[in-house]
Amino acid sequence: MATDTDTIDALLERYLSLLDEYTTLRTKLGQLQTGMFQHLARANFSAERGIRYGPDYYDERMQATRQVNISFEDNVPVFKVAAFDELSSSDASEGPPANVDAKAEVESEKSDEGSSAPEGKAEKGERTKKPRSKDPLRWFGVLTPLALRQTQGCAVEAVEQIIPKLVSVNAAMQDVEIQVRRARKKRAKAEAAAAKKHDSEQHREEVVREEVAAW
Repeated sequence: MATDTDTIDALLERYLSLLDEYTTLRTKLGQLQTGMFQHLARANFSAERGIRYGPDYYDERMQATRQVNISFEDNVPVFKVAAFDELSSSDASEGPPANVDAKAEVESEKSDEGSSAPEGKAEKGERTKKPRSKDPLRWFGVLTPLALRQTQGCAVEAVEQIIPKLVSVNAAMQDVEIQVRRARKKRAKAEAAAAKKHDSEQHREEVVREEVAAW
């Protein structure tokens, strides 16, 4: 049967393993951020006069292309970043608003199918043109420089892989810290109870010896 000390040792061993993983991820994140800014600086250096890749070229119709999914394993949150389907919805300027009821949209498509054949083909052609890539790299033109694509690659890797793992490991470390504190409190209570019991037994033995000596 594992003692409280063994439990604490196992928890501390796991904590050190998580700390090593956390340190490795932080180092990797720093490298990606450094590479990202270096690639961005190189892209701006080689850009045409008057062009600078930055917030000035941001599209005001910016939409999220990734979402955070949170699950729980042993009451510890695990974070994952999943990419949206870039062609799942139409562009904001061409497609319907995001809050349009999906049922109404389906009924509208069904009513369009009942129209004449030429008109249906034309509408079908329009619908096939509506889905557009929401890749923000296209805000800067179709032929984007390699350095800018490398900048995006570093950012995507950081957001999709490193940061979710980093946050998940940090949450796991906090959970282990709580378990260690609880185990130490439990051990301290057990030691206090054992010491109290030992003192009580010693006191009882002294009383018995005194009574024997009195006879």
